[in-house]
Amino acid sequence: MGATRPADPSVPTPFWDSDIATRLADFALLRERSDGLEFITRDDGAGYWSVTSYAGVRAVTRDPLRFTSTRGFSLDDMPPELLTMLGSIIAMDDPKHQQYRRLVQVAFSPRAIRQMTAYVGELADAIVEDIRERRTFDFVETVGANLPFQVIADLLDIPTADRPKLRELIDLILGVDDHEVSDVDTSLRAVTEFFEYTMELGRRRRQNPGDDVTSLLMQAEVDGKRLTAAEFGSFVILLAAAGNDTTRTGLAWAMHLLSGHPEQKRAVADGFDEHVGNAIEEVLRWCSPVLHMRRTATEDVVLGRHAIAAGDKVVVWYIAANHDPAVFSDPLRFDIHRGNARDHVAFGAGGPHFCLGAGLARMEMRVVLGKLLAAFPDLHATAPPVTLRSVFVHGVKALPCSVD
Repeated sequence: MGATRPADPSVPTPFWDSDIATRLADFALLRERSDGLEFITRDDGAGYWSVTSYAGVRAVTRDPLRFTSTRGFSLDDMPPELLTMLGSIIAMDDPKHQQYRRLVQVAFSPRAIRQMTAYVGELADAIVEDIRERRTFDFVETVGANLPFQVIADLLDIPTADRPKLRELIDLILGVDDHEVSDVDTSLRAVTEFFEYTMELGRRRRQNPGDDVTSLLMQAEVDGKRLTAAEFGSFVILLAAAGNDTTRTGLAWAMHLLSGHPEQKRAVADGFDEHVGNAIEEVLRWCSPVLHMRRTATEDVVLGRHAIAAGDKVVVWYIAANHDPAVFSDPLRFDIHRGNARDHVAFGAGGPHFCLGAGLARMEMRVVLGKLLAAFPDLHATAPPVTLRSVFVHGVKALPCSVD
């Protein structure tokens, strides 16, 4: 790989086969050589605008009139039926987007999150006892992949017996680029199976509503019409996948980064209330659980010194923006005391699509880290994270840990 020609980040190989330091160095080269915005032609003859500067990412995501979400949120185009199943509100523009977003945002309001905090603490307590018995464990399986999905499943009142299979389906969907986890055909089958399950769940809850988000959605109306089973199914896939993966990823990276900086881990453990908030923001900045989102230009747009044509794909790389030295000094350095850590764009860079579950993810990370560090001040990772090979999410497949 030449120093002046980094690999194309839209292609899993070789870009996402390299280690995190190499990826970040390549994003830095892309940003420096093009002032954060350039058109990249792919081997298939297509191309896209790659946005790697903090300012550029903010400009695109805060201008939904000229950069639409309706034509797809991922770099590669999806067949219309697949976009219907996976897209939900992240593939909508206002006013429809805001109408549908309002249906579920009550479940993620500050009041709702406060009410869930004690319950999340109880789940974390059970994890602590499990760790206390085993001493050595895989953080992802024991903590990251366990608690966040359980919280979302409880919100949706998904039957307990169905949860292991649904969690497996989410992994198959998100692991589409990682041949150790999934592949295109397997991922598509998983999407279809999950979608069919959620539609049936919605139909049952419409007939017999309860006190849960599923029932709320199935009884709600938009413009005088109730959600169809398909609209509901798409909502649930988004909530289950995004609500689970962001927290799962953030927690795993937090344990890795704190383990690599033991003095900072001690500072968080000793002065938890003082330091944990900013520590979480720095973890989110550094790891960027969602790597990119895609928009499509609705008209000819001049951005900086570049002319973007109507219909062009525009890909905003959150992980690159979060390591832009124009905003974050010495961006590779992990520093829980960083003064502007909260300025990260890990949950989006503003605009209508700011992550609905940001408050829930922050609360879960705070509660879990608090319980773990209080019970096991010496808890640490014993090996580097095994990362998911993915263009879309910065997932961690495994992180060996010990309390010895």
